[in-house]
Amino acid sequence: MPDRQFHTREQVEQYLAQIYPSQEQTILETEFGWVARPILTQEQIANGQGLGLGNYVVNKQTGVITAHRSLPPKLIGEEYDQAIRTGQPIPGYQVFPPMWTVHVERTRETPQEVEYQVRATSLTEPHQSPINDQLVINKQTLDSRTSTPAAHPACQEALAWTEWRSRQDGTWPQTGTFEF
Repeated sequence: MPDRQFHTREQVEQYLAQIYPSQEQTILETEFGWVARPILTQEQIANGQGLGLGNYVVNKQTGVITAHRSLPPKLIGEEYDQAIRTGQPIPGYQVFPPMWTVHVERTRETPQEVEYQVRATSLTEPHQSPINDQLVINKQTLDSRTSTPAAHPACQEALAWTEWRSRQDGTWPQTGTFEF
C-alpha cells in the first residue's frame, strides 16, 4: 500500500507505470480519484481488445486501485466521487493492492473436464481461515461448477487464470499461484 497521497498526474503516472509497466494510460482527475484507461496499440485494437475496455480509478488518499466497467471515464469519475460523497460502496472492485493469494492444483483431468483444488488466503485479514473449494471446468464450453453452492470469487479468478494458461500452450496447468 502506498504511503503517500496522489495529488498530481505525474505521481499517478509513475504509480501506474510500476503496477502496469508496459501499458500507457489516459488519466482524468476527479474530486476523489484519478480515472485511468489503457491506451491500446493498433495491434491490440485490431485484435478486438478494445471491446468492453474498462477503467481503473486510483484513490487520491489511499492509492487503492479499483476496476470499473466500460463507460466513458468522465461518467466513471462521477460515479466514483458520488459513492465516496454519499458513503456508498465504490461501484468497482479492488485490483491493487491484491486482497487474495490463490493457489490452484489440478486433481483430475479427463478428455471432457479438468478439476482443480482452489485454496485462497486473505492478504488483508491474516487471521481469516483460507477458502478451500473444488473447481470443475468443462474444457469445451468453459462452464464450471464448484463444491460449494456460493463459490468464493477466487474460484472465478481461478477459472479465468487456468483458462488463460491453457490457451498459452494448449494444456491445462498442473499448479499455479497468483494474487488478485
